[in-house]
Amino acid sequence: MAPIKAELVSIGNELLAGITINTNAAYLAKQLQAIGIEVKWITVIPDEHDEIVQALRQAKQRARVVISTGGLGPTPDDITKQALCDFFQVELVFHPQVFEDVQSFLNHRQIALNKVNRLQAVIPKCEQVLRNQQGTAPGLYFKRDDTHFFFLPGVPGEVYHLTEKDILPLLENIFNLKKITTHLLRTTGIPESKLIEKIGDLVEQHSDFKIAFLPRFRGVDLRFTLPLEKEHLKTEFEHFIGQVRQRLAKYIFTEQEKELEEVIGEILIRKKLTLSVAESFTGGLIEDLLTNVPGSSAYFLGGAVTYSNESKMKLLGVREETLKKHGAVSEETVIEMVSGVQKLFNSDCAIATTGIAGPTGATAEKPVGLCYLAARVGDQQVSRKFQFGNDRLMNKRRGAIAALELLRRLLLNIQ
Repeated sequence: MAPIKAELVSIGNELLAGITINTNAAYLAKQLQAIGIEVKWITVIPDEHDEIVQALRQAKQRARVVISTGGLGPTPDDITKQALCDFFQVELVFHPQVFEDVQSFLNHRQIALNKVNRLQAVIPKCEQVLRNQQGTAPGLYFKRDDTHFFFLPGVPGEVYHLTEKDILPLLENIFNLKKITTHLLRTTGIPESKLIEKIGDLVEQHSDFKIAFLPRFRGVDLRFTLPLEKEHLKTEFEHFIGQVRQRLAKYIFTEQEKELEEVIGEILIRKKLTLSVAESFTGGLIEDLLTNVPGSSAYFLGGAVTYSNESKMKLLGVREETLKKHGAVSEETVIEMVSGVQKLFNSDCAIATTGIAGPTGATAEKPVGLCYLAARVGDQQVSRKFQFGNDRLMNKRRGAIAALELLRRLLLNIQ
């Protein structure tokens, strides 16, 4: 069977100006890959009638599946609907079901319906309307010859909703797709170059299988894929993953689409432990990550952002002599911070961070990116020195993840 090729068309002046990051394309490509459809082209175009028509014309010539996002709103710069009418040679029609959906959506949020909202129910005549329960603009499905077109609003949450509810099931049915076998190993605390060094020989030995190294600031994802034509090698595929898992065991924090803060939450719940956090250079980022997880109130008691020396002493009990002798950015200080916050909240576990995020505040002995992290579980304690880079925001993010990983390893007794 010939591979099914897809093209993603992203419409929006804000994408071309760099104001908005094109997360929709990344999401859609990942979802299509998972069901065996290969994204060959991603096209980004402005909100201009002729550009939209030309992009669709080109996509029809080379792709079996075309998914477009953006430009379906009621504002004057959203001209996609008229461009679709011209390309598919259809007319705009009032769709009563869409109007009811818009009314229901606005009523639920106690927003009064106006003329602009009513325009959302005026849509190009298409094969199928994809009802949007997360917003006011519906999705649209057209079929022309052998190409299947889907048009979605640009809001990421609405794209995810319509893709999972409508588009993926439709495509699986249209093409009678078989789900591709994939596996994820999500790592942290080891750079991509070191990962390759550790498992490079295994990758070479198992060239029948695909493995992608996907670096993120949180770590590196390893995504394994068993091609459809290699399904008979599934046992060998699983053995390959097992070999990689064994070599990278201490760096793998999950084999699911979860983040480190979620995994730590599950560990704390399973062990019936509570957590508190003291942050200096990470500025509350760890607390933000932890509380992004639903149900985190079951284990997270609270935190203290102690940015100044005074707050470290007053809230956490860090001794003045420690700060004078070793400085705020030191192992001695972070150890007193982690102990202090554990006592402050009477928690079972604790994390603390102190460092120089940059670009100012550095000295010859303590450069930008230097940080000290500590974690406690009961009376057990571990602290580490890290040297990150020169980017302030990235240093904070890396510090937050490194501190969480320090806690994970202590909780699981991983050396």
